[in-house]
Amino acid sequence: MLHLGFFQTLFPERMQRQVKELFISSVLVNFALALVMLWEPVYLYQINYPLQKIILFYLLTYLGYMLTMPLGAKFAKRYGYEPSIAIGVCLFAFYYLGLYLIKDYPFLFYVVPFIFTWQKTFYWPAYHANFARFSEAKEEGREVGVMTVITSVVYIIGPALAGFIIAQFGYAALFIFAAVVFFASNIPMMITKESFTPEGFSFTIVYKQLVSKINRKSLLAYLGFGEEFIVLAIWPIFISLIITNVFDMGVVVALATLVTTVITLYVGKLSDRGQDHRILSLSSAFYSLSWFIRIFVNSATGVFFLDTLSRLGKNTISVPLTAITYERAKSVKPDQHRHIMSNVLFFEMSLVVGKLLAIILIYLALFFVADNILAFKITFILAGAMSLLYMLL
Repeated sequence: MLHLGFFQTLFPERMQRQVKELFISSVLVNFALALVMLWEPVYLYQINYPLQKIILFYLLTYLGYMLTMPLGAKFAKRYGYEPSIAIGVCLFAFYYLGLYLIKDYPFLFYVVPFIFTWQKTFYWPAYHANFARFSEAKEEGREVGVMTVITSVVYIIGPALAGFIIAQFGYAALFIFAAVVFFASNIPMMITKESFTPEGFSFTIVYKQLVSKINRKSLLAYLGFGEEFIVLAIWPIFISLIITNVFDMGVVVALATLVTTVITLYVGKLSDRGQDHRILSLSSAFYSLSWFIRIFVNSATGVFFLDTLSRLGKNTISVPLTAITYERAKSVKPDQHRHIMSNVLFFEMSLVVGKLLAIILIYLALFFVADNILAFKITFILAGAMSLLYMLL
């Protein structure tokens, strides 16, 4: 029989102040994202943007991010992680407000991806470097696991609440409420002043790492994140075609998230025991299978079942994969002339290459496939194949 002591071992015990502040801020950011992220591609689809145009929207974003990412790293190394994260969060709010206004001002379709690019540029390099720098090495898996679980909790509440807000008050109210939460998420980062020593940062390090033979296997593994684009941009549109009621759609996604939450804590504990590579291999195969099965989904029950399986699979991938990434970033020796930021940037840039690869393949496929349902199924096969790459890490 399980006792209280067992559950206590699932949680980190030596979390540093910087990570705690990042946790609180991240919870608020993810709550805002839980409100709007599911509806982002659905909204564009419902205001009559075809799939190809939506894919173009994200292609512009990630191409820009690939070029500007080192600038974000340079800013964070010069002015601090927390100011960079704060700017990124504010840009999140402006991005979603701009997204809503696209229906009235179509030219914003080409402006909003530019805002999204800079949001990612300021936020993600600083976020990953901050976590990697201050997380506790011996309980990294549990810290990542708890972060994943807390994020899962807000993703239980967010989609259902968002579905209710859209049904009652419309998309405008949803985007405005999310913007307020984004701005509020900066408050925890302001509680204590960041102790930071400005440093320089070389752009060439990042690109050299990306093409280095030593990193080739890791690069291939991180290309698996191309499937994440399909999760965020294609899968929600597919769900909206099966579950047409926005509140019901939010509830289904929320319930699927709830089922997967507790298991993630235990995965974090196993990761700290040195079993992260085994977990990563098994969960990659399981997650890939969940993508292939989606080809046959045609009901709300099927959506719930597959969304639950896929979220469970992705969580059990994310915890060990992220822990391995942060652990490697910490293990850099000073005489290698590399540091945490350059290593997390390699991770982030590899991830973006994977998403760009998925975007380009889907964009090209849409030229030859007129049937949207068939196009969706082709993207699910692509996502399943890319998911298997995680095993290489």
